Amino acid sequence: MKRIFLALLVLTLILPTIALAQTTIDPTAKRGITPERGLPNNPAIPGESMTTGLPTDAPYVPILVNIDNVRGAWPQWGIKDADIIYEMPIHGLSLTRLMGLFAYVHPEEVGPTRSGRVMHAEMREEWDAAWVYVGVQKKEGSDVNQVLRKLEVRKKDVNLLIDGATGRNAKYFKNIKGYGSPHNHSVNLAQVKADVQAYTFPQRAFLFTDDLPTAGVPASKIALRYGTDGNSYTNSDYTYDAATNQYSRYRQNMPYDDRDQRDVPLTFSNVIVQWTDLKFNGAANAPLLTEVGEGNADIFTGGRYIPGYWVRESLESRTVFYDADGKEIKLQRGKTFINITTSRSTKLSYE
Repeated sequence: MKRIFLALLVLTLILPTIALAQTTIDPTAKRGITPERGLPNNPAIPGESMTTGLPTDAPYVPILVNIDNVRGAWPQWGIKDADIIYEMPIHGLSLTRLMGLFAYVHPEEVGPTRSGRVMHAEMREEWDAAWVYVGVQKKEGSDVNQVLRKLEVRKKDVNLLIDGATGRNAKYFKNIKGYGSPHNHSVNLAQVKADVQAYTFPQRAFLFTDDLPTAGVPASKIALRYGTDGNSYTNSDYTYDAATNQYSRYRQNMPYDDRDQRDVPLTFSNVIVQWTDLKFNGAANAPLLTEVGEGNADIFTGGRYIPGYWVRESLESRTVFYDADGKEIKLQRGKTFINITTSRSTKLSYE
């Protein structure tokens, strides 16, 4: 009897450890997923946000904003109102820049706004959205202006390029106190919205569901580590709260918050890591990220981890995320954080 008791005691002590064991994901593994290709755009549902699936009666006016993500830019402001936040490499294998999609709520102050790279121009093309930035890279081989000319963005009947480095757009920008240059540029999205809303924006609706997922495995914590040593200050963690069905984001063990809502972590209903290729045009500050193509995607939604896949068939196409069965995945209603990265720079784990 004593031996049985001791065995049960040992199991009681080790089972929680096993349940919370950290699993590192291999983003290069062949997953055997055959995605349904050639899917049309999902139709907009009246009274429902195309980007969050939540009720709204506001007009759909998508505006992408380049947002600084270095220490001098923290805390950022206005980002709590973004429906989708993209995180992409900006310098070497460890530093990143954010790109927020504001589709229905447009604050008067958002920032810090920073410069654009080719990857940001290509993301604009996916949404055919207005794009806010402050200057662009002009290096031969990664010249953003050349890409914009090729895509004929400046020939549209409404100006969708809101560059804070040009005088014609000065009315949208101001420098705010408490942040040093160049981390102090703020944009008035309410004013941008008023000037671009006449444009006919294409519909880019995600699929949403009210049912919690049953596929995949439970995952209550997510960890993203950048750089060859995994010690970058842009590292991030997420903790899932079943009561709210939300993932709270943390950075350096502190809440990832908005200047206008301090010490309250931003929350997301879905966290997606989209794996792709990253090259450099002769310098660490000239990244070239592959956004058209396909690859593995790791999807965290409803407290579960679903190994999936992504496909973007052309610059003008939407990125479709698939579940393990090759079906377009239905997300939980709410905001989504999408990290587009490479196995060269990023380690992803969950527990």
